[in-house]
Amino acid sequence: MRIGIAALLLALLPPTVGADPVAAARYSDHRGGRALLIWQDGRIIHESYRAGGGPGRRENLFSITKSVTTLGLFAALGPASLDTPAARFLPEWKDLSGKSSLTIRQLLNQTSGLAPGYQPLYEAGLADKPAAALRLPLLTPPGRTFAYGPANSEVLEVVLTRKLNGNPLPWLEKTLPGLDGTPAPFWRRDRRGHPYFSAGLHLSARELLTVGHLVRRRGWHGLRRVFPGSLMKQAEVGSDANAMYGLGFWLNRNAARPGLVERDIEEALAAGLSRRDWARSGLSQLAPVDLVVMAGSGGQRVYVSHAQNLVIVRLGRSGGFRDPDFLRAFYSDPKP
Repeated sequence: MRIGIAALLLALLPPTVGADPVAAARYSDHRGGRALLIWQDGRIIHESYRAGGGPGRRENLFSITKSVTTLGLFAALGPASLDTPAARFLPEWKDLSGKSSLTIRQLLNQTSGLAPGYQPLYEAGLADKPAAALRLPLLTPPGRTFAYGPANSEVLEVVLTRKLNGNPLPWLEKTLPGLDGTPAPFWRRDRRGHPYFSAGLHLSARELLTVGHLVRRRGWHGLRRVFPGSLMKQAEVGSDANAMYGLGFWLNRNAARPGLVERDIEEALAAGLSRRDWARSGLSQLAPVDLVVMAGSGGQRVYVSHAQNLVIVRLGRSGGFRDPDFLRAFYSDPKP
């Protein structure tokens, strides 16, 4: 009884100063939102669904899949493997100039130099995705340029499969909280059953909140350490080629930078920004600099802040959703 009363009193407390979940929900709803779940300081301060969404309804996460599978790679490979050449797991690359030195870190931060691979990897009815991923050409020297696409994640799927000596799905579902009980049909796969690591995982808002907590706690789930916290800290640092993207996560590190250009993630990718552009870009001046984001097409988002003890899950379908505008609504800025 005491626990029930305590939970009730906690639920009646106002949200953290500066947070406006009602304004955030209004913004999301008017732009194709289907689910909005906001957790802060130990409790859910907002949970709403519309347009067919629901607590247990699994939605296509699109490129949030990249961030989720990054956590699985952290758990399997450990910190010592980040700067290991991927060729250690891919003997096909050992004698190939450029590819032989390409590292796990460069695959994770999208600076591998590989062709993005949209057409060959997302071809309808593709039979052997791993083979297609390993055949992709190297367009620039590793570490020099940021080129976002499925190529890096699908090469990493081969790396994890080789590391585990088998299908990574059962291991991922057992290892990552939030994925337990996620059957194979909720993963996009090629005709031979290889899962896509770049896009196509389906999770519910509540399942995704659990994944968000794993990010917030830098690898801890309850009393279990899923992966070393040092890996998440490295994931929160951008590369020389793109200061706004770490290891599988989007960043707001430039928020306090003078002359910051606030950018929506999807718009920024479509614009094909230069290294100089990325260096002065961020999500929001109002949001904390430690904000990290898991982002997918159509406004699929998970925002996490360690400093503000905050996890926001937003699922929807396009409709003009923009990161700076959503964050402005949540942080109660009176600007339109």
